[in-house]
Amino acid sequence: KQWYQRRVRGKTKVPEKNSITYSVKGEEIISTLDLSALEQIVEMGQTRFICEVLSKLANEKQPSTLLAIMRQLSLEIDKHGLGCVKDNSNWLSRPRVFEIASAINRYRHLSLIQ
Repeated sequence: KQWYQRRVRGKTKVPEKNSITYSVKGEEIISTLDLSALEQIVEMGQTRFICEVLSKLANEKQPSTLLAIMRQLSLEIDKHGLGCVKDNSNWLSRPRVFEIASAINRYRHLSLIQ
């Protein structure tokens, strides 16, 4: 399966370690991405990193598989560090790829295509 995301409009926020708030283009409702079931997220910096990944993926034009996206992201992090998703990476921590994939899975405005 291939997937794509609707664009995130405005700013995303990380109010606490286990949640990300965001709004979707064309909708005025602010949604919350609940990450409380992801037990391996132990720092706010990991949640901030996931938030930056979601924002980066929202701007991608080409649909891709989740596996391909996770592999590419892992390679970029290994090569360029945490700065591959945001220029100022001082407040970011690296979560495992499983937590990033789980957060994408919990993103309710995700649209799947075949």
